Amino acid sequence: MSTADASQAKYGIDELQAALDAETQLRLEAEDNLRRTKEGFEEFLLNAAHDLREPLRTVSAYCELLSRKDIERSESELEQFCRYVLEGTRRMQALIADMVEYTTAAPDGRYFLATDMNEVFGEASRYATPQSGHPVVVVTREPLPVVKGDFGKLAKVARHLFDNAVKYCEKEECRIHVSSRRQGDEWLFMVRDDGPGIDEVYHESVFEPFKRLHGRQYAGSGLGLTFCRKVIESHGGRIWIESRPGEGSTFLFTLSVAD
Repeated sequence: MSTADASQAKYGIDELQAALDAETQLRLEAEDNLRRTKEGFEEFLLNAAHDLREPLRTVSAYCELLSRKDIERSESELEQFCRYVLEGTRRMQALIADMVEYTTAAPDGRYFLATDMNEVFGEASRYATPQSGHPVVVVTREPLPVVKGDFGKLAKVARHLFDNAVKYCEKEECRIHVSSRRQGDEWLFMVRDDGPGIDEVYHESVFEPFKRLHGRQYAGSGLGLTFCRKVIESHGGRIWIESRPGEGSTFLFTLSVAD
């Protein structure tokens, strides 16, 4: 074998080894992703089961009390027990609906279309209804760009961000402002509220499933922001929060510039 032939053979072997190494790396990454997905799904199911047990215990306990014939109850007591049963049932229904929404959060990117974010946030603002004690919700926005994405999923992200701002607002007027700016091949969107703010130590945990900073003081399943993260990441973007106690919160997320 000539020197040239030997050199070519060695080059071919090196190429083959590099391809094998790349294939091994891809396989290891796929296995790691599968493991993390499995662990995340198991944790999700455990947390869902835990959250469903509480209203189920309420329903079960009061149904048992209602079924007992050996105790005379006043009409007001019966009404109260029935109300507790209905409240528990509604909490379970809401949680199941949120779980279904979360599990279908990742859209099929093959069907992403040009999506006007003015229409996305305009749709969401129509549902930004005031909560108890919040008579006014004011939503303002700057002109927003067109991105490539799933209109329905992005509109739900906007609604969750608005709902989150309204839910925790303790002022008579809840103000929300939406803006954007281009950063290279991405658009950065900012949803700013004037609520109580969130301590930095909770900036990551607010996106985790079933996490509630205020327990059951406020309504909700703890899946809204988790849904937002799943949708944005399925679009190839990122979502995070900038906030300090007493200074309101800004939720930021990125989406790719439309082709």
